[in-house]
Amino acid sequence: MPIAEPYLCFANWRYDQVAGRLILSGFPEHQVRLEPRLHQLLNYFLAHPMQIISKDQLMDDVWPDTEGTDAAVMRAVASLRKILQPGLSEGPCIETLSKRGYRWTLAVELQHLSAEDLPTVMLPTAVLPAESLQAPPLLWPEARMHPEHAEQVPVAVPVPQPPYEVPKRWPHLVASTVLLLCLFVGFALFLVHAGMQARQPVYNKMVNFSALKGQERAALWSPAQQWIFYQYQAPDQSEWHWLAHHSKSHKKVVAAQGFSTISRAVWLNTDFFLFQAEKNGQCHFYRQHIDLATHQSEMLMPCQQVVSHGLALDGGRLYWLAQDKETGQVQIWQQQLSDLNKGKAAELLYQFAAQYRRPRHLLAQDGQLYLVVEKDFYSDSLFQFDLALHSIRWLKDFAFDITDLSLWQHNTLLLSSTEALLQFRLSSGKVIRLQTAQTGFAEAQRVGEQLLSSYATGHNSDLQLLPVLAANPAIPGTTQLPWLHSSKNETRLAAMGDQIAFVSERSGNSQIWLYQQQLLRQLTHFQGQRQVQQLLWWQQRLYALIDLQLYQVNLSDGSLELQDINRPAQLTVCDERLLFTQWTEKGWQLWQQQSNGEAQLLLPDITAVRCAPGGQLVLQQLGSDQLKLWSGADGKLQNLPVQLNWRDTVPEQWLSTRDGLYWVAKQQGKTRLWQMDWQSQTVQQLALPETVTPQALFGGFDERALYYQSEVNIQTDIGWLSQSEPTKKPSQ
Repeated sequence: MPIAEPYLCFANWRYDQVAGRLILSGFPEHQVRLEPRLHQLLNYFLAHPMQIISKDQLMDDVWPDTEGTDAAVMRAVASLRKILQPGLSEGPCIETLSKRGYRWTLAVELQHLSAEDLPTVMLPTAVLPAESLQAPPLLWPEARMHPEHAEQVPVAVPVPQPPYEVPKRWPHLVASTVLLLCLFVGFALFLVHAGMQARQPVYNKMVNFSALKGQERAALWSPAQQWIFYQYQAPDQSEWHWLAHHSKSHKKVVAAQGFSTISRAVWLNTDFFLFQAEKNGQCHFYRQHIDLATHQSEMLMPCQQVVSHGLALDGGRLYWLAQDKETGQVQIWQQQLSDLNKGKAAELLYQFAAQYRRPRHLLAQDGQLYLVVEKDFYSDSLFQFDLALHSIRWLKDFAFDITDLSLWQHNTLLLSSTEALLQFRLSSGKVIRLQTAQTGFAEAQRVGEQLLSSYATGHNSDLQLLPVLAANPAIPGTTQLPWLHSSKNETRLAAMGDQIAFVSERSGNSQIWLYQQQLLRQLTHFQGQRQVQQLLWWQQRLYALIDLQLYQVNLSDGSLELQDINRPAQLTVCDERLLFTQWTEKGWQLWQQQSNGEAQLLLPDITAVRCAPGGQLVLQQLGSDQLKLWSGADGKLQNLPVQLNWRDTVPEQWLSTRDGLYWVAKQQGKTRLWQMDWQSQTVQQLALPETVTPQALFGGFDERALYYQSEVNIQTDIGWLSQSEPTKKPSQ
C-alpha cells in the first residue's frame, strides 16, 4: 500500500490543510480548493477549536493590516459556511456568538488516507505507445480537464511486469518520508499553538472593590500589598482626591487636598509615590506619602500640562508625555529622578510630527518606552521608543480609543478599551482579545493572576432637541424627544427632514436606529461591538463611518455597502457635495468626492470642515485655533471670531446651520453653548437651563433644529477580575 498522507477530518469532510483542498466523504469527485483567504480562515478556525474568536482577532491574525474590516470578516465567514454546508448534517460548524465573535463547534480528527481512498486519476483512452509500458507517464488530475481529453473516459493504468525493469523507488520513499515527517511536525506545532490558545485565561468573575458613589480611577497597588491607592471624585464635586483603601479591613482614608485633575502615579519607594496634578490652573509634579491623613502632597517642579496616563519611571529616570506650548506637538521628556527638584532642565527625547493629535499613555520597561498617541479624532497609534538608540518604531494603529496601557508580562502589553481588554504581542504584533465578565474598562493592570481595573458601572447619555429659529436665534428652552429617551446610551445623530438616524445601545450593543413618521426601528444588527464614529445623509441615502470605514446603510434591511474612501477622519455634506478630511503621512488634507467616484484634493492642513452660506466652507486648520471662512471661487481665507483647537475638540462639538455656527466649550468649569450669527459675525452665549449640559451637537446645515447629547449618571468603580477557577489573591 502506498505511504498514507494525513488529513484533518470533520463532519463529512476530509481536509488537506496544506493545499487548502476539501474532499467530501463518499463522494471523491466532490472536491473544493479554497481560495487563499478562505484557506487561511479555515486553518485558523481549526487551530482554535471550541474557542470564542472575536472579529478583531480574525482581522489581526488572518487579514493584512490594510484589508481587515468587519465586513470582510463577515463575508468570508458566510462564504466558508456555504462551501462547508454540503458536508454538514448536525447544524452549523461556525457558531456566531452575539457581541463576542465566532466559535468552531465540530470535533477535528487526524486521519491517514491511502491511495484507494483518494479520487481516481483520469487518463486518456488513446492507444498507449509501447514505450509507455516501460515507464508509465505521471499525469496530474488537471490533465483530464485539457480540451483534447474532453471526450475521453478513464482506463486502468498499466502496471509494468517482468521482464521489464522495475524502477528504483528508494529516492521516492525517502522524499515521501521526509514530507510525512514535515507534515507531522507541522501538525504537532498546530496542536501546540491550539493548546496555547486554549490556555488563554477567561476572566469571568468580577468583584467590586471600591463601591463608592462617584468616580474612581487610576488604581495603584502598594509595594507592601496592603493598600490600594486610587483617585476619587465625589458626586457633584469637581475636584479629585487621593483615597487609600485597605485590602483586608476596607478602611478608607481620603486626602484633604484636592486637584482639578491628576495623572496616574508611579512608586518612588515603599512610602512615597509621584504624580502630576493641576491646581488653580498650575501644573506641577507632586510627591505624596502613603499616610494620607497626616501628609499633604509636596509640590515639586512645574510641568507643561497633565497627561492622565503619561508618567513612567525606569532605572532612576522619570519619563513623561507633554505637548509643545506653541505647536501642540506630542513630546517625550526625561529627567533624572535625583534632579527632579533641583532646578535642572529636563531633556526632550522626541517630538512627533504635527499631524498627530494628542499624547495618551506611556509605559517604561527594560530600556524601552511604549506609548499611545492619538492619531486623529477616532484612532490611536502604538509606538516603541528605544532609550539606548533614541529611535522610535511604529507598532500598530487602532480604529478606537485605547483607554489604558500596562504590562501583561515580558514581551506582551495589556491594552484597555471600552469594548474589551486586549493583549498585544510585541514579538508578532498580534492582538488577542481577553474574555472578560463585562466590558466598559477604562483601565486595567495585572496583579498576580488577577486584573485590577476601573470600569463603568453607570453611564448614560440622551439625545434631546434644541429648537433653533431664524427669527429668534436665542434658545428659550429644550424639547425632549420621548422616542429617544431610554436608559441606554444614545449618540451620533443625523437628520434629513422626518428621517432621523442615530446610534443607541437600547437593544444591547451599539446599533443604528431610524425614526420616521412616529415609528422607531432598528436598522443594523451587528454581532459584535462596532465603533460608529459618524452618521450623515447624502443624496437621500444614509451613510455611516464605522471603524473608520465609510458604508452606505440600506434603509430596508440595514445591510452595509463599503464605499471607496480610505479611512476618512470626518465627513460633511455641503450643497450635495461630499467633503472629507483625511490623516496622511504628509499631513492632514481636505478632499471632495467627485461624481465619477474619484476624490479631488482641495486643500492641505485642514482637520475638519463645515458648510457656510453661499457655497463657502468653514475650515479648522492644523496649527491654528482660529476658524477660517473659505471661498473656493477666489481661494481667500477669512478669519472668523471663533477659536477651536482641533487637538482639544472633536467634530461633534461644533456644527453649522443656515442661521449660524454653534459650538460647545467649557467656561469656568461648566460646558456652555455658543453661537455666531453669519451676517453680523457676533458671538453670544445661549441661555440653557441649569440641568442641561450639552456634550455634543448634531444637525444638518439645512435643518431648523439642533440636537444635543447630554451625559448623565457617570459612575466608575475599582474591581478585581479573576478567572473561572478559584485563584489565590495577591499576597497581602
